[in-house]
Amino acid sequence: MIRSSIRRNLRYWTVVACLLVGDCLVGWFAFKVTLHPLLLAVGSSREESLLVLVLVQSAVVLLLLLNGRYRVDPTISRFVEVQTVFKVTLLLAVTVVLLKEFGSLPIKVESGEVLKYWIALALFLSTNRIVIRHIQKILLHRGIGQKNTLVVGVNSKARKMARELKDFHLGYNVVGFVTPGTVDPELTSVDDLPILSSVADIQQVITDKRISEVVIALDKPNHERLLDIITYANGSPVSLKISPDMYEVVSGLAKTEQIAGLPLIHINPEIMSQQQKFAKRLIDVITAFIILSVFSPLWLLLGLAIKVNSRGPILYRQERVGLNGKRFMAFKFRSMVQDAELDTGPVWADKDDPRITKIGRFMRRFRLDEIPQFINVIRGQMSVVGPRPERPYFVQQLSEEFPFYYRRHKVRPGISGWAQIKHPYDSDLEDVQEKLKYDFFYIENAGLSLDLKIMVSTIAVMLSGKGR
Repeated sequence: MIRSSIRRNLRYWTVVACLLVGDCLVGWFAFKVTLHPLLLAVGSSREESLLVLVLVQSAVVLLLLLNGRYRVDPTISRFVEVQTVFKVTLLLAVTVVLLKEFGSLPIKVESGEVLKYWIALALFLSTNRIVIRHIQKILLHRGIGQKNTLVVGVNSKARKMARELKDFHLGYNVVGFVTPGTVDPELTSVDDLPILSSVADIQQVITDKRISEVVIALDKPNHERLLDIITYANGSPVSLKISPDMYEVVSGLAKTEQIAGLPLIHINPEIMSQQQKFAKRLIDVITAFIILSVFSPLWLLLGLAIKVNSRGPILYRQERVGLNGKRFMAFKFRSMVQDAELDTGPVWADKDDPRITKIGRFMRRFRLDEIPQFINVIRGQMSVVGPRPERPYFVQQLSEEFPFYYRRHKVRPGISGWAQIKHPYDSDLEDVQEKLKYDFFYIENAGLSLDLKIMVSTIAVMLSGKGR
């Protein structure tokens, strides 16, 4: 397993390196044939020209990264990739022209020349992407980079799915079938593909065959059978896909894609690319440092108010469940009386909970009690945006009540999230069930643009005092 992981990571970073180096080389060439001679002609030094190149190219790489253009999947749409390249470079060119025209950017070349540079840059970047993706396709057809795929089911739908995946060379290496029920000892293969086991042993098959994709194609699907399959595969590092007639099971909140013209629904895809995870973590750390340092005088005053208002510590520490089920201690400004759960045990806070102090009610209204959790963000235990972390006591209860609950632990928990801006705090199981839908939406559609939308909405909620 370790060697397999190393090989996968090596292939991944090789493709990323090729994309990045190629982008930098064609970016340098586009700059050299357009802006570089003009900058030298108007009196700029070679060092100044090089600085302009580095700044512009860094901005290009960052924008492509934020738009997920360093994904290694060879089957992604080239049209969408080229379209993104043109939009990103156009945005950069327009920004440079506007800054130059309003005197904020000391570049001594005409705006028309900047637009020529944009056209050259966009064309060269697109060409680089098309060439690399074409090479990936060639390697894919030779079996290099294919994803080992398992089909759940042995019915006509499953057999058709397996044939389509094999015939269209989309990067799916179908290694065999698993049966949703018991294995018929007389039936060892279907369409020259082996029947490997029943779904009860799917985790072992995933490990032995190095499976990365599981396609669920049941003839007569129902909730219980689907939940059984997901339960058996729980914890395995695979992407699960189901047929669209089971769409209601995931409440209409999952990603949908087409493979060889056959619609499938992701119920457990890779949530974010490695580059997006890195960018998200970088944004988290920068945001946390700004919040904790720039506004530190306000937090000191708030701490003093808590101390004066009621007995007990300023900060409240509570065990929560985070990424991959790992437990950690979350920090908050104390908004309740000391030992609030001494007599009751773990309970959800009510809207008019008498345990909440006066200053605590104010903090909750503007969500200021969450501020110390930026310490957890810096420590890597939380993110600025993500599903709220829950206490172990409730996680155990909710996992038994809602079979999909474990999916919340596939991402780092957050201070704010899609569920928090769409629904009030939990007060009972009905609230939790409603918020789970929003959490699943975020998990399946996680991205930097959605994070930005949630952050802006959170600021609006805080300023309006609509928190609770």
